[in-house]
Amino acid sequence: MPLKRRPLFVFISFALILQFVIACSPASQPVQGESWVIFPAGQARDQGLGEWLAANGEAAEYWTPSENDVLALENGLSAYLQNNPDSFYEGTPVWKRLDEYNRQYIGVVSDGKNIIYANYFCDSVETDWRKDFVFVMDGGDCFFQFKYEVDSAEFFDLQVNGVA
Repeated sequence: MPLKRRPLFVFISFALILQFVIACSPASQPVQGESWVIFPAGQARDQGLGEWLAANGEAAEYWTPSENDVLALENGLSAYLQNNPDSFYEGTPVWKRLDEYNRQYIGVVSDGKNIIYANYFCDSVETDWRKDFVFVMDGGDCFFQFKYEVDSAEFFDLQVNGVA
């Protein structure tokens, strides 16, 4: 009995559908580069990362920033920091040494807007920063945070740690 051949397009169609499903599925693992990590909405929610960012004690709403969202943020960051030089301590300007910082990003929704909360810190933390959010008191300009509204590409709420 001869083998029945299935059309090739069935297999190609299945492969394309599988790629689409994978691409559209919400991220469950952190997306990361060499010196940065995007915490998926579920992980940020589980760790309660946005609860202290939510206004008026409201429950935080989360979303997962894309790599393109983070790249847009990083492309505009140097100019934003140059416009806020009084927030940093003396020495080599932070915007000239951004490649020395590790970064963590989480997505929160505030007033219906997708906001990326960015946490920048020097390499000297004693935690697995790719899995656990880094929160440090003091430390000076080795630690700073800010928010970025994705649709308007607006930076705001720059916070630089103090020195004890």
